[in-house]
Amino acid sequence: MPVPTSRLRCILLPCLLALTACSTQVELRMAAQQEQWAGEAARQGRWPQALRTYEDAIDNVELGHGDASWQARLHQQAALAAGAACRPDAVEHHARNAAALWQRAGRAAPPAPPVTEPFCGVRP
Repeated sequence: MPVPTSRLRCILLPCLLALTACSTQVELRMAAQQEQWAGEAARQGRWPQALRTYEDAIDNVELGHGDASWQARLHQQAALAAGAACRPDAVEHHARNAAALWQRAGRAAPPAPPVTEPFCGVRP
């Protein structure tokens, strides 16, 4: 005997919503872990690795619908890592995204550390 479509919706919709909520939490936890890994790579001067890991964290925060302030902070850190990794294209991209996200969050961007050009390979 087939199950009516309305009954299936009553069963499946809550299950799908629960799975989505779990998925969101997993992505946000992963982003927090990636932020820690990226910071460790930066402290060790492994700038390309730090940049990639910050970018992965940014992706997970976006997927997990994390707040704009967190995303902005990650973009700022990625911009610093990109500068040290000699990636001016990535510096511009992440700095622009950080500024837009700080604005969307309704907060002023924290002051960036002073940077002397060029700083490729040098700890910012």
